[in-house]
Amino acid sequence: MAETRYTEQDQAESRTTDEVIAEYEVELASLNDSEMAQVKEAISEAQFNNEIDQIDVEAEISNAQFAEENRAEAQEAQREQAQSADSGDVEGAREKAEEVQANLNEASEHGASLTEAQQENDVDVEVLTEAEFQADTAEYFEAESAESLEDGEYDADTDAAADHADDAADDAVDYTEQADQGGTYGDQSIYTDNV
Repeated sequence: MAETRYTEQDQAESRTTDEVIAEYEVELASLNDSEMAQVKEAISEAQFNNEIDQIDVEAEISNAQFAEENRAEAQEAQREQAQSADSGDVEGAREKAEEVQANLNEASEHGASLTEAQQENDVDVEVLTEAEFQADTAEYFEAESAESLEDGEYDADTDAAADHADDAADDAVDYTEQADQGGTYGDQSIYTDNV
């Protein structure tokens, strides 16, 4: 029977997540809960894949900090999105939702697990885009109705334009509310799935 020999690499790969965390205790001490969860997840995944000797913990810490900056920026943009929607600025709300989307994607690319927040924000972008379309439609039909009245051409088309404007305006409000606005959404926080 052949004798089993363990190399330094084998011993390194046998380290546990806790041992690696203990090794970087000082560097990890300044991380918040989201950052720590992200780094721990990366180390655990490396251990699961038998690649714990290859993980660059300092790079993972940098990634977690960068992701946290993007989370914070997304959260601020999310508050501004809610404020824009509350004030009736649908275009501004849609632009802020896209800013949230970009920040979440950037954080995700740097290791943050934000699937649920990304999915919720994707829905917001879609419904706010539709709300903006409906608001523009309402504005168009309002202008048509007003122009007919100015020209003294009040007829069924004028009524129809006014009705279309009202319907589109109502739809714009409905879509904006679907984006979970009205103050509620702005109180929510962007969180990491694994925290």
